[in-house]
Amino acid sequence: MTLNADLKISQNLQSNCNTNSKFVTLLTVPVLLYLLVILCFIGVFPLKFEIHSIILIGFILLIYLFFVKHNAFYVACKFKTLYHDVDVNLKEYANKNQLTIGDTTKANGDVDDFLQDYTSNLRNSNFSSIASGIFPTLGILGTFISIAISMPDFSSGATNALESEITKLLGGVGTAFYVSIYGIFLSIWWTFFEKFGMSKFQQLSYKIKEDTKSLFWTKLDIESIHLKSNLDNFTKMREIFSELTSSNILESINSSIEKRFQNLENLLEKEILLTSKIDSNIENNERLVVALNSVSNSISNIISNFEKQKDRYTYVTEELNLNIIKLNTHMSNLSSENLKAIYSNIIKSIETMKADMEKIEWKFTQGLESYDNKIKNSLELIDAETSKIILDLTEFKELSK
Repeated sequence: MTLNADLKISQNLQSNCNTNSKFVTLLTVPVLLYLLVILCFIGVFPLKFEIHSIILIGFILLIYLFFVKHNAFYVACKFKTLYHDVDVNLKEYANKNQLTIGDTTKANGDVDDFLQDYTSNLRNSNFSSIASGIFPTLGILGTFISIAISMPDFSSGATNALESEITKLLGGVGTAFYVSIYGIFLSIWWTFFEKFGMSKFQQLSYKIKEDTKSLFWTKLDIESIHLKSNLDNFTKMREIFSELTSSNILESINSSIEKRFQNLENLLEKEILLTSKIDSNIENNERLVVALNSVSNSISNIISNFEKQKDRYTYVTEELNLNIIKLNTHMSNLSSENLKAIYSNIIKSIETMKADMEKIEWKFTQGLESYDNKIKNSLELIDAETSKIILDLTEFKELSK
């Protein structure tokens, strides 16, 4: 958004101000005084001036010429001639510092800051501040230089010569003070036009501020908007408080609190039920562990019985081998009687071994049947406990929802 309001600066600043005339005004009296000094030096007027005093006064005048363009009287006139440029730059300054508060957009800045920055390019404030003090200082310095130049050496011993030298000294001192007088006059002249120019510039600044006050936020505007905003906020807070204190809101809050308490009670009941289910599952798991331990012990017993039967079978095998060895030994002494005895022994051994094998087979069969029954019972118990745990977990899941 661009601020395009008519500043009307041109109408206030536009005037027939000629900077050359201001420059001449500042130089008129100092130059005329210097010309008067020269006329006195050449004898037109009966005032005595030495050549060194003329030179020193001319040097001070040159310094004054350097400072003239920094005088407020000259700068105020120059500022008037730049009214179009001031108009453009002030609009740019306002557009760069826009601030929107509510529905109003203005520049967040100060015209005085803009004018201070703008006029800093028109003159050097350091030079203008020391000018009123440097001219009398130069005058006093010139006076001492004139006295030093006109100072005789007082080397003559004759009375007439000494009187002549003293007269010359007093004449030089008299002309030397003219340098100080000229410097003091320039200081007064500078200060007068400096103050006069500053008053003119302050008037121009005031007119510009009045013409542009609609473009810039003022402290009063911001305070008014802030006060209005506070009043609006207070009104909104009052409406909200009225709504909060109404009967409908209170009833709604009470019903909401009651619902929350009911939900909390339901949650506590579900938690108690869940705790009981967890305890039941723990007990079932403990019973399952006991059953598994029992099955494990049964399996261990069966394995130990197998080991015993294996040892016994090994023993029988060894006995059979010994009998075979004995048989081979007796075969060498084979006779009919011995053969009959051996045959009868073999028959007995075979019958004995057959009986032992039948016993082993019977015990093995009994062990397998017992093992099958125990395994079957254990598996049925495990299936029952597992089904019960699954049902409990399903109920737990439903309660958690």
